[in-house]
Amino acid sequence: MKLNQLTITFLITLAAISGTSAAQAASLSVIANGLDNPRNFDFAPDGSIYLTTSGKGGDGNDGRCIPSPSAQYIPLCAGSTGSLIKIAPDGTRTNVLNSLTSIALVPSGEQAAGPADFKFDSQGNGYLLTGVAGNPNERDTKLKAPDLGKLYKVDLGTGGLTTLADFAQYEIENNVDGTDLISNPYALTIKGNMGYVVDGGANTISSVALDGSGIKKTVALPKLLVDPSELEFPSIPPIGEIPGGDSAPPSPGTGDIPPGQAFPITQQSVPTGVTVAPDGSLTVAEYSYFPYPEGKARIFSVDPETLEVKTLADGFTQLTGVTYDPEGNLYALQHINTSEWKEIQQGGVVTGDISGSIIKIGKDGTRETIWNGEGLEAASGLVFGPDGSLYTSNRARLAEAGQLIKIDPKGTERVPEPTSAIALVAIGVGAAAMRKRKRQEKLGEELLSKVEIL
Repeated sequence: MKLNQLTITFLITLAAISGTSAAQAASLSVIANGLDNPRNFDFAPDGSIYLTTSGKGGDGNDGRCIPSPSAQYIPLCAGSTGSLIKIAPDGTRTNVLNSLTSIALVPSGEQAAGPADFKFDSQGNGYLLTGVAGNPNERDTKLKAPDLGKLYKVDLGTGGLTTLADFAQYEIENNVDGTDLISNPYALTIKGNMGYVVDGGANTISSVALDGSGIKKTVALPKLLVDPSELEFPSIPPIGEIPGGDSAPPSPGTGDIPPGQAFPITQQSVPTGVTVAPDGSLTVAEYSYFPYPEGKARIFSVDPETLEVKTLADGFTQLTGVTYDPEGNLYALQHINTSEWKEIQQGGVVTGDISGSIIKIGKDGTRETIWNGEGLEAASGLVFGPDGSLYTSNRARLAEAGQLIKIDPKGTERVPEPTSAIALVAIGVGAAAMRKRKRQEKLGEELLSKVEIL
């Protein structure tokens, strides 16, 4: 048994669970584990995987900390714990780039920013994207981390980095969406001689020339307008010191915030995934803003020349990845099926069910959930590998517990979705649906006990 290739095979008899007579086998394989905040990745021509890990930040003893704008103002502290890892087809792991800057919540090391994505172009050149997840004005001063928030061309022979774009500085100078000054470049895709980067802090998509001539165009993703009466809030008082005063007032026109809640309703998009569609357009995934309304996240289609944005589909929850199969079907990754605050405390303490799901959207708009839970937890990034399997970074927001996994989409459990191409909520999301699933699994416990670990 290879420790780096642990395959768990689930035998699920649908007659016991859904009343049908069909039986299907589904497999989830762990390719690498013990990772610190694993994020996006790409396949090299030889089949190796180049995976970014955002690290686990530092201990804060050197004072290189800023308040997190999205995690109750818990300090984000810098350290040299990020990396770029090469995973060979036989499972051998090699550190390609070591000791890259990382910032993460203290002391958990959760929700890191640092190395965020790595992609190859058609000539085999490699490109590294780094995040920053905070006020970009504090990157060079308090954090002393000028390497964050940038896109680099990587010399894989020497490890040398050539700066192609500085998104943190661009946010300072332009603030395209007109809201708070935050930058967190999160995902990259490449088409021809152009790179396209979504920034989950600035709420933008940018086109970047890979010849070194810089950022060509940046457009804000449309705000996510949800009636405040539809939003469900926890009572989460701030933990760290609130920048600029004792409270964070609500955004204009968004209604009151319940007592004890110090975070504004921002209506920001928070894009987290980007890929090239079969027709040459760009497809962008949205995470959504606090309090992360369930069933409201969208998928966008973006023109690569003008960066004009159109809504392609909606009705999702906290998306962190999109990809296409060879037949042109779209797959969307839900980070957690319910609002994250219900299942995990800021700071990394898991208190509930952090299961995510993968939803297939056919070319005709029909949807089906091809994987729901069963080991898929708080994942980020989604890629179809050369072997026809789906790959994702599992437990992508946690230190030391992160994984790279693959899921075989053939033979996985199919959960039919409504047929409308827009404004559909994926079946299986929501706490009630999760509880129902658990009850169904309990009924089939005897059958599910036949789990073989190869």
